[in-house]
Amino acid sequence: MAVPVTLLQLVVGNRFGAAVTSAQSMKIAASEAQWDTCQPCGFSLFQIGGFTEDDQTPSFSITVPRLLSYMATGSFNGEVQGLTPLQQQEERQFGRGNYMPNVRVIYWSMRVMAYMGMLMFLVAAVGAWLYRKQKLERARWFLRSAIVAMAFPYLAATAGWILTEMGRQPWIVQGLLKTSEAHSPAVSSAMLAFSLVVFVSLYLLLLVLDIWLMRRYATLDPPELDRDETGDPMPAIGY
Repeated sequence: MAVPVTLLQLVVGNRFGAAVTSAQSMKIAASEAQWDTCQPCGFSLFQIGGFTEDDQTPSFSITVPRLLSYMATGSFNGEVQGLTPLQQQEERQFGRGNYMPNVRVIYWSMRVMAYMGMLMFLVAAVGAWLYRKQKLERARWFLRSAIVAMAFPYLAATAGWILTEMGRQPWIVQGLLKTSEAHSPAVSSAMLAFSLVVFVSLYLLLLVLDIWLMRRYATLDPPELDRDETGDPMPAIGY
């Protein structure tokens, strides 16, 4: 079940790149720390440096040629606009100001999201192969890995939301309303702080309760199977 679902998720998620490129070009450029317009464009798997206007060239980078062009445009020869020309376009259209998101945050949130999704697919594929070979319950290394892998979808989703929300800054409505202007004078700082504390407290309580329930039920042994006269296990009818 997990193999086709995770594969479909990777395919659908990749196709969103083309939609974001046309609607929020700055987000795509920031996710690659791409300062200059390029055609074709490579996708860096990992890089050191190159995240600020004063340091645009990474000191180390592992890059897959043409991959960013495909992710952003659907073509291996597609053009991707850079942060610098996009900043100039935004200033001409909306006035002076900084229209770039936090490049370092966007770059790494993109990769955490993508890498966690790929790891989840890999875990699912290995598990399916072990299940087919009837070795799943004996592969203790995989069972331990699968427990760790439970966190991967949550990490991917969290990184994806960081990419989405931070990547459109300084806009809360692209090209229409800035985040700095999207506040109501009827809502005080005290009201915001109180609501935030309530939400955080509720989530922490749910986290503690969830961990306690998982630990409690994980330590319970499965019920013994009834056996027929031949000693073979009988199905637990009505269980």
